Amino acid sequence: MEEETKTRERRRKLWKLLLPLCLIAAAAGALALRSLRGGEEAEPEVVTISTLERIVDVSELSTFTAVYNGVAQVPSADKLEEISYYVSYEAKVNAGLDFQAIAFGLDAESKVIRASLPPVHITKVNVDIPSLDYIFLDKKKNASTVSQEAYRACEADAKEESEGEQAIFSLARQNAENILRALITPFVEQLDEGYTLEITWEGETE
Repeated sequence: MEEETKTRERRRKLWKLLLPLCLIAAAAGALALRSLRGGEEAEPEVVTISTLERIVDVSELSTFTAVYNGVAQVPSADKLEEISYYVSYEAKVNAGLDFQAIAFGLDAESKVIRASLPPVHITKVNVDIPSLDYIFLDKKKNASTVSQEAYRACEADAKEESEGEQAIFSLARQNAENILRALITPFVEQLDEGYTLEITWEGETE
């Protein structure tokens, strides 16, 4: 039990906040759209909901990535109440949302575009296999036979822990709003600079 206690004390979590490259890519894409349209005399266009939906037609997009260091515990196959071994790991956790699920509203008279975004969720957990480090309590176990079991345990542990980290969801939401503005604003400004974009989140009241 002393060894188990020491192991639990080692359970430290490190969240490294990373600026998502997709934000830069989205802004670059929006600027590219402006440059492509700038050299031609196109027919007059108006802002429509279908046009806005086409602009953000990028399906599920991770808007924030965190690096997580944790320790997963794996129970014995025979006695679930007993721990067979612990495994420390490093994982990348992505959070984002389905941009195709964004609901647009348009008030042409007041020139307001309303975008309602779906909730942010954990989109992917990627455990770094070379980072796995084992502490066996059951001496019959060894690293060569438990790698898949350990990977699944680490994956589940990282997802469970990240679900409780509000900073991940907050930053993913913030980045999602920035990406949406980077996609929508340059295009709309070419048609009518008088439009403004209002962003809300599904299930939340103003």
